[in-house]
Amino acid sequence: MRSRTGIQLRVPEVCRPSAMREGQVNETVQEYIEGIYRLQQEVGRVATNEVAQYMNVSPASASIMLKRLAEMGLVEHTPYRGIILTVEGESLAHQLLRIHRLTERLLTDIIGLPWNDVHDFACKLEHYIAPEIADKIAEALGHPTTCPHGNPIDPTVNDGSWRLSDAEAGTDLLVIKITDERRAFLEYIEELQLVPGAQVEVVCRTPFDGLIQINVDGTPHTIGPEVARYVWVKEPA
Repeated sequence: MRSRTGIQLRVPEVCRPSAMREGQVNETVQEYIEGIYRLQQEVGRVATNEVAQYMNVSPASASIMLKRLAEMGLVEHTPYRGIILTVEGESLAHQLLRIHRLTERLLTDIIGLPWNDVHDFACKLEHYIAPEIADKIAEALGHPTTCPHGNPIDPTVNDGSWRLSDAEAGTDLLVIKITDERRAFLEYIEELQLVPGAQVEVVCRTPFDGLIQINVDGTPHTIGPEVARYVWVKEPA
């Protein structure tokens, strides 16, 4: 995993947690909070080493920052039990993700950039986008419900999907979202046509190495578990 580009965010006074009112939430804090949130979606409680790997820093540096986040009331860090965001931390993460995903949608729908090339740009631009401006962007775009990769604009929404890696053989499914937004990964997914909206038939699994044989809109492919982990699906309506 790799670190996201830093972000700076203005938050309306009425919804600022205490740490924000004190002006302590800088770009680095925001990077950590969003990173921890993303890791929580993968593994639940997060270990210090996992945070360090995600942020591309040493475990010692991560430990220092996690202590600061705990003092700010944004995370709970229990020795030997891991790290989890507090209510205030989750609120900040949700704001950051909403702005990020709206910015991605703006870049694809209005600017015309390809879906596999907007993640890093959105990381840079959202630094300058306040929540009230994000509301205007949402209105101008007709209130989209997902980013170009299929992830809900509102991170609290449960879209009912599950990982393709967990799908049973013999099922017909619909691709809902892609949660690895690295350009190289999205380019590979696009080559397979395994994009949101694609129809997927899970044919079978190999017994020892976890490879999954699928048909994507009728075209056969074999993918590994690390690819299938970041492709989310559900049964067609």
